[in-house]
Amino acid sequence: MSDEQFNHGEADEQTRPRLKIEDNLPIRTVGIETQRERNNYSDLPPQNYLHVWWARRPTPASRLGILASVLPDSVDDDTLLRWMGIDPDNKSPEKSISDHVRQKRKTKEDRDGFVYEHYGYRKSYKNLPEGDEKEKLHETVRETWDGELPTILDATAGGGSIPFESVRYEFPTIANELNPVASVILKAVLEHPRVDGDLSDDIRRWGEKINEQARSELDEYFPSTSDEKPLEYLWAHTATCPDCGLEVPLSPNWWLDKDSGSEGVAARLNTTSDSDQVEFEIVELPTDVEKSEYNPTDGTVSRGSGTCPRCGVAIEGDEIKEQAQTDGLGYQLYAIHYEDLSKNGGRHFRAPRKDDMQGFEKAKIAVKNDPELANLLNIEIPNGEETERTGRYGIDEWRDMYSPRQLLVHYTYWQAFEEAKSEIIEEYAEPVAYAIMTYLSFAADKGIDYNNRMSSWDSTRPKVRNTFDRHDFSFKWSFAESRLTAEGLGYDWVLDNTVGAYEDLHELSGESDAPIDVLQEDAADLSLDSEEVQAIVLDPPYYDNVMYSELSDFFYLWLKKYLGDMYPSFFQQELTDKHNEAVANQSKFKDVASEDTSKRELAKQDYEDKMTDIFEEMYRVLDKDGVFTLMFTHKKTEAWDTLTKALINAGFSVRSTHPISTESRLSLHQAGKNAAESTILLSSEKRDTTDERPTLWDDVKRETRRAARDRAKELDEHESEFSKVDMVLASFGPTLRVFTENYPVVDEEGNEITPKVALDEARDAVTGYLNDKYLNTGIEDVDPRTEWYIHAWLMFEAQRFPYDEARRHAINVGVDLDDLKRSHRLWRKRSGDVVLRPSEDRVQNINKKPEDRSSRKPVDPEALSFTTALDKVHAALHVYDKQGATEAWNWMNQRNCGSDPEFKATLEALLRVLPHDHDDWEIAQNLAAGDTGDMLDLDLDADIFRDEDDENEDKQGKITDDYTSD
Repeated sequence: MSDEQFNHGEADEQTRPRLKIEDNLPIRTVGIETQRERNNYSDLPPQNYLHVWWARRPTPASRLGILASVLPDSVDDDTLLRWMGIDPDNKSPEKSISDHVRQKRKTKEDRDGFVYEHYGYRKSYKNLPEGDEKEKLHETVRETWDGELPTILDATAGGGSIPFESVRYEFPTIANELNPVASVILKAVLEHPRVDGDLSDDIRRWGEKINEQARSELDEYFPSTSDEKPLEYLWAHTATCPDCGLEVPLSPNWWLDKDSGSEGVAARLNTTSDSDQVEFEIVELPTDVEKSEYNPTDGTVSRGSGTCPRCGVAIEGDEIKEQAQTDGLGYQLYAIHYEDLSKNGGRHFRAPRKDDMQGFEKAKIAVKNDPELANLLNIEIPNGEETERTGRYGIDEWRDMYSPRQLLVHYTYWQAFEEAKSEIIEEYAEPVAYAIMTYLSFAADKGIDYNNRMSSWDSTRPKVRNTFDRHDFSFKWSFAESRLTAEGLGYDWVLDNTVGAYEDLHELSGESDAPIDVLQEDAADLSLDSEEVQAIVLDPPYYDNVMYSELSDFFYLWLKKYLGDMYPSFFQQELTDKHNEAVANQSKFKDVASEDTSKRELAKQDYEDKMTDIFEEMYRVLDKDGVFTLMFTHKKTEAWDTLTKALINAGFSVRSTHPISTESRLSLHQAGKNAAESTILLSSEKRDTTDERPTLWDDVKRETRRAARDRAKELDEHESEFSKVDMVLASFGPTLRVFTENYPVVDEEGNEITPKVALDEARDAVTGYLNDKYLNTGIEDVDPRTEWYIHAWLMFEAQRFPYDEARRHAINVGVDLDDLKRSHRLWRKRSGDVVLRPSEDRVQNINKKPEDRSSRKPVDPEALSFTTALDKVHAALHVYDKQGATEAWNWMNQRNCGSDPEFKATLEALLRVLPHDHDDWEIAQNLAAGDTGDMLDLDLDADIFRDEDDENEDKQGKITDDYTSD
């Protein structure tokens, strides 16, 4: 190919000023504010409490995405932060807001008074510019956008965090969602709070009327006495022991109110040879029984398999599933949580009584004898990525999600709502009536979320967990039944929650007169004119993170009953739209996958095609001077590659990227994993596609590596609190900018280079930078298997991380990931993730005779030579741990460890990368000291042995200083 074939045409010049999002942003300050918003789960923005939705974006990140996309780069950081609601009243005049916020975060634990007093402002979501400041903001935006306030579009709006902030800033806003459940949420978040007047008293009045009606019909199914009021009923699913015939209640533990590992209240199982039914008693540890005699942590089911408490026979997981799929699992009541109405008062637990089951059996008969109830929700649950796990345990129809009494309760509340509906429509104008009924339906949904066979008991609080404490349909061996009719709890509680959320939404956005359109359409086919919007701020579906439609079917069926006649266009289908949903759902391709094309590949291609269609539609509706800002949180390179290909194919060019720390480390769907803690704001613009000629990969590759390394160096040297995996994510932005500006990219033979290749180069460049900065010399000369292990600890800063990333890392160093597991046992698999093994899992016990040692462990500690440097170091650690320093010195002397550069380099690298609470780090520290240390003569600096708990020092594996723009 000739050189001129690789020249690119110049894009048309923008007529608007350069935008703030193309400049440096105060990302560290926004990250601190984001964590501050997320730290207290009782003080989140109100939309978080209104109705379940998955993966809502935090306010600071949403505001930064919106404001930075419409403000010019002439706006300084302090002004931007003030307009974002980060405006401390106790800041020293000489300090910037960023300096103030960072300093206040460092001293937060030493404060006197409330957190907001310490920072000098309440959480940013509670603040908006007012008066002259609001006018100045709007004037600045108008000057940037030819005299008009730009229209903001979120085409995949989900729970509404982005458009809610757009409305609050009074920008013309369009919010679209394919999913009907999300569309109703958008109505309740964006439109209904701005209906004239405060509707809180009206919502409460009608909710109380519904509750009173339902309570009068349901109380007979919940027997109580003058001395006690049942609040929750705790059930365990049951399976029949194939050996002795006992109906075995299946629960992972029997704690009811757990104070510690040996103190608290628990249910105790009692079995006899005369009955195939387990009986329960309530015991208090250690008053009634010592833990050594009865340990409630020892449940009857673990890892899917059960144990019979009478005969001790194991009930295999396949046996339980077969029983579930044949006859359905039973369930047994094992405890009641009640309120004592006597003079003693308080809340307590008791064992079930005969009248408890009589009430339940009465409800079963009522459901069976009522034709409508007998067929309620008898709709098959589609076999999907998330829902397939319910089918394994006999939950095949949506009605199976509920016990008969739960089904009766929710049906009765719906009937009471239906009776009230005609009166509400008659009393109010349509917008007000629709608002009231929408919020009442959300109260019912909240009750459903906390009262079904997937809602479990949290003994540490104690309280009921909702169904979606995680982003899936994980089967619950034991479940909690809430008594919705209980005064002060149940429906009273969900109604209070709903009214409170409405009140806050009304207070925060009720004064806005911004035009708002809520659409329920496919984001790839919007009913908008071409070039109608000036800014798109989009939080797209993240590849395979959340199967929104599968999960939302749980609510869709009930909302359809409540609101189907109010929003008929939302509820036309039996279930939510799975076909047009832009997620990588492998279950859709089970029947068409083949040896040549896996369901994973088909799902990836489907997601890419759908995202391309969506991005092409964004290209169509976006003004020629417009900006397209994506929020993206995903650490899988595969997901980035897919999204980038879609973005490029649609005609966009990446302009800038900004990583913001947003994800809570406490989130259950991330717990125990090396989850990405950053949202990347990825800004792009329309590129000129009329004269695109290929660019050689060799040229782009050099620029790609330089851009990625420079970004990592910038974040490192400017004191950013980013984990190293987030630094890799941050490097993807400059990489994508280089790639899209030179698109299409080809090798010397003319073959297309994909974004994945460029992202792999970025990772390799950042890895090289971090190795140079944080590892010792000599480590670059160790064998590839040892290199993979050391680099895994360095890069991922966790023992567990995604398989896909581990595989790519293995490719980078030239080893086979599965061989590292199979032959070398460097890692084990857990729920699709890689878990790095310590020396204990790899080295045979030297204190045992050779014939008694585990053949599964590949490292022989008595060998004189080893396949890898890591094997030799792990063996040395094992000898020191099992036989002490003297034997370790002899062992190392026999194997010339003191003159082995790879052994010494590997030991030092482990000291640098392992967490200080890791057993291997503690042994390695001892090995590097004393007589064995004298033999090795490692040149170690004191920082390697610093105390990780010292608040004045950096924690291992983190770059903990702060970064903001100049």
